[in-house]
Amino acid sequence: MVMALVAGCGGWVGHGDTYVRRWSPRWKVNQEATFRVGLPPDEWRPAKQKGAQVLWIHEAVPALIHVTAQCEMHGDSSLESFTDHLRIDFRAWEVVEQKSEVVAGRDALRSIVLAEIDGGVATKMELLVFKKNGCLFDMQYIAPPSHFERGRAAFQQVVAGFSFPVER
Repeated sequence: MVMALVAGCGGWVGHGDTYVRRWSPRWKVNQEATFRVGLPPDEWRPAKQKGAQVLWIHEAVPALIHVTAQCEMHGDSSLESFTDHLRIDFRAWEVVEQKSEVVAGRDALRSIVLAEIDGGVATKMELLVFKKNGCLFDMQYIAPPSHFERGRAAFQQVVAGFSFPVER
């Protein structure tokens, strides 16, 4: 269930807590795209899945933490619109809570959402969306509603360690 919820774009490579955009003729993005996140506790294991830039899974919860950065072709929509775009794979979507805050010196929108994917699988998500220096970031914590609180502190660690751009 958890793996079916992951979406994103490729082209990034991670080095511990630091993620850098791979250069190719198709993506002309410089080192300014390098960002850093906090690391979750050891029981969260890094995972790779096509399209996922930064992904950790906690099998006992079960839950995932997913971070995506898009530094081109994302437009200039509102943070509410970017958050709403994350609902594309879901059949049902209910925003339970939404508040503005500041992340890395920029306005951000944090949302708690109850959603269902096809087949009626219920999920609860904490989504954090913000823009900085021409990049759009979305950070996601996804878990079954009954286990949601168990992994939130790990997600907060990841968010608290965010910095961008990172000098390399």
